Amino acid sequence: METCELTRTALFRGLTDEEAHRALDALDARRHPFVKDELLLQAGHPVTHMGLVLAGRVHIEHLDVWGSKTLLGQAEAGDLFAETYACLPREPLLVNVTAATDGEALFLSAERLLHPGREPWLQQMAQNLLQIAARKNLGLARRNLYTAPKTIRGRVTAYFSALAIKNDSLQFTLPFDRQQLADFLGVDRSALSNALSQMQREGLLTLGRRTVVLHTDPQEL
Repeated sequence: METCELTRTALFRGLTDEEAHRALDALDARRHPFVKDELLLQAGHPVTHMGLVLAGRVHIEHLDVWGSKTLLGQAEAGDLFAETYACLPREPLLVNVTAATDGEALFLSAERLLHPGREPWLQQMAQNLLQIAARKNLGLARRNLYTAPKTIRGRVTAYFSALAIKNDSLQFTLPFDRQQLADFLGVDRSALSNALSQMQREGLLTLGRRTVVLHTDPQEL
């Protein structure tokens, strides 16, 4: 990713190409190509650098002591990951960051953004980082709504309703495959497939590989 493309990301929004280039030096930027399934960051370890996905996709996962995995989210090209922990470098990670595809990440020190001084471009990046963190907190709050129902069907309907409202359409594309969707909702994959099949038989929705068409008002689903 060239510097001009960096300015299109949420973190670098509002910066000129020259300012973005200066930021790479100021934030101790480190490029890291990765391959699918590579563990980029491991739970239990503190971090000082946040990751910016330049290409590909990474998953943020929680793995308990019994080996059960929960998919908490994903970051695609232009998205940040581990920024909260980078701002709290004494806090060990509670999650793993794993490559979902081949790609490349840019790791950036968060310390300068916590103390931007009078540099306008650093102040802009600090403001951008705050907005990114706020949006992610909102996303976590929404995920709590998806996982609050006790039944699998309740979790599916809550999540699909939110996607329909977000896309302003009863037809949308899922950001996850079936296993990832099960991990995201915190349910068993086979049980999830059974619930989806039952809902399809009842005429509530039509499923493609990743496409979903709802046959009701998402507010009433």
